[in-house]
Amino acid sequence: MRFRLLGPLEAISADGPVALGGTKQRATLGYLLLNANRVVATSELVEALWESEDVPATARKILHNAIWGLRTILSENMGSGSPGAPELVTKAPGYMLRVDPDDVDLLVFRRWVTAGRAELAAGAARDASRWLRQGLDLWGGPLLADLAESGISWPELDAARRDRLDVLEDLFEAELECGHHHSILGELTMMAEAEPWRERARGQLMLALYRCGRQADALSVYERVRSSLVENLGLEPGHGLRTLQHAILTHDPALSADSGGPRESAGPPGARWAPDRQPALSPLAPSPQGGTSERIPVSALLVGLRLGSLDEVSPGEIETALHTVEDVITRFGGTVVAAIGSLTLALFGAERPGEDDPERAVRAALALRERFSADTQTALRAAVTTGRALVRLSPGPDAGRPSAVGTLLDDGRTMLGRVPDGEVWMSGAARLATTGSVAAKSADDCSDAWQVLGLLGEQAAFRTDREHELGVLNGLLDWARHSSVPHLVTVLGAPGVGKSHLLAEFERSIAVQSPAPVRVLTARAGGGEPLAVAGVILSRYCGVLPRDAVEVARAKLAAAVWRLPMAKAHRAQMYRNLLPLLPSGTSPADPAGRGEILHAWGELLSAAAVLEPLVVVVDDAHRAADAVLDRLESLSDGAGTAPLLTIATARPELLERRPGWGGGKHRASTLTLLPPQTTPPATTLTSRPHPLPHIRRIAV
Repeated sequence: MRFRLLGPLEAISADGPVALGGTKQRATLGYLLLNANRVVATSELVEALWESEDVPATARKILHNAIWGLRTILSENMGSGSPGAPELVTKAPGYMLRVDPDDVDLLVFRRWVTAGRAELAAGAARDASRWLRQGLDLWGGPLLADLAESGISWPELDAARRDRLDVLEDLFEAELECGHHHSILGELTMMAEAEPWRERARGQLMLALYRCGRQADALSVYERVRSSLVENLGLEPGHGLRTLQHAILTHDPALSADSGGPRESAGPPGARWAPDRQPALSPLAPSPQGGTSERIPVSALLVGLRLGSLDEVSPGEIETALHTVEDVITRFGGTVVAAIGSLTLALFGAERPGEDDPERAVRAALALRERFSADTQTALRAAVTTGRALVRLSPGPDAGRPSAVGTLLDDGRTMLGRVPDGEVWMSGAARLATTGSVAAKSADDCSDAWQVLGLLGEQAAFRTDREHELGVLNGLLDWARHSSVPHLVTVLGAPGVGKSHLLAEFERSIAVQSPAPVRVLTARAGGGEPLAVAGVILSRYCGVLPRDAVEVARAKLAAAVWRLPMAKAHRAQMYRNLLPLLPSGTSPADPAGRGEILHAWGELLSAAAVLEPLVVVVDDAHRAADAVLDRLESLSDGAGTAPLLTIATARPELLERRPGWGGGKHRASTLTLLPPQTTPPATTLTSRPHPLPHIRRIAV
């Protein structure tokens, strides 16, 4: 039996692939294979399978069951006592997996790399290249890619990635010594783009470009890496890179190509590992076969799936889900580049770039979210980025999947790590490219990421499980906007009834269906700084980010205040009063000072609503400070004619804390959410006199 670790974990018997169990059983096998022929303590295995703070009381029992399952699999697929059969034995203080090193691709890779490096040191560049290339051909993706995607982050996984990059650089060195600078130029370019801090690869790229007669391009590579090092790390390039730059400038004869000379060998041992299938391509694994590489504008879609409890999900279920993902992506004109574990990477525009590539990528992501939304055991998240990437297309009718590298792929993987389940995010470049067709809002306060709310225009197929409640909120917004008067609506409900979800649906409906622009400012109340809610809403209105310097934040506040329709002297006073609400500001401790700040805050919102309709949302208002609640109530009392809708969601204890909340107000309504039932009604609306004269109390 053979074991593949360089990619998704696989066990292969004489009859073909062997079905493995759930994630814990696969992780146990993977960790034992990483430590093949060595005793692994039970405590070490437990620590590897669970985070220290998440170890369940039954951890050792779960581990014992996984060991028992693995022994059953090994015995069923390789008769007990068969020559060379892997054996999982109990040996104090834990377990050991005895296995022939030739049966584990990672061990074969290491042995071939050792041989290749020895040949390189001996000056046999051709033999070194053969050993190193054949070792790299074993890789079908990151080490134990499926386990890494499930959340496992062993140090061995990152170390293996660095080892592979080191071997790639050794291979490039051997190929350069053989005079093959033309054939490896594409791979070197992709490597340098994907790993900008590896000076050795950058130097090899400079040398290859110089030998190809592209001296200016070689020097440009040096200038780019120097600028990047200086700006980001405050460092100058190393001595080797500086020496190479000087040699290129002076046309040093030592830089000329010089073949390492022919020298034949019997080839690497372990021929059973000669690739019997084309390895799956990954963004960081350039294809060693021939093909054309071109830097073109593309849009990348990264999709992550979480299929129920990972311990219960079979490889077949993951494969079925990935096929569904690929079918949807293909329907929208995308090309799947890699599918590792439950992560899928697709490119739009890889074969023929088009102006609608970003929009098609977003549409595919939304279609996938809709496709998996009905499955309560499956959660999907997606990220879309747009930019230029170096794309390699393989020729011929049997060509495999293309591969690509570029910062947009790295940005997409980073963004996907922050995307919550059920959401689709996109980069700032993708947002600019889809402004006319996709509704989006800022995804967070710290980066240029945008949460996709839906499609605009005729394609805005909008669905919600709170249709009637959503209709009430939209009706109140329309009334406030068309009547140009402020209004306060309180959404009450027990924990978990769906108040926050209703707000998200409401914001999305505004974005995709509203005929005119509406500004939505959202904040969640907490138990910390009393004025924190006001500060968040002010920052969102002014576009202030937490990372902004004090001067930048104040400039953004000044620009926002100076647009308001009021006297210059009053704007100056308002600016001074609002400064403590900025992230760098300090709120006064005395109630009078806080009251003055909140008064200025309320004035700003009322004046801002004159410029454009404004919706101010405070989630978990029952946790807000009394001073903030007072100001929220007063927003609907203003004598001005501003289309300002204030929405506060709260638990019923808000009325216990403040029995008169909204009482006697002419422009206040209360929407009470009840748990979903099989028979209506599920919601009640209580409206004070006047705001909606034809509605006193509604059951929907």
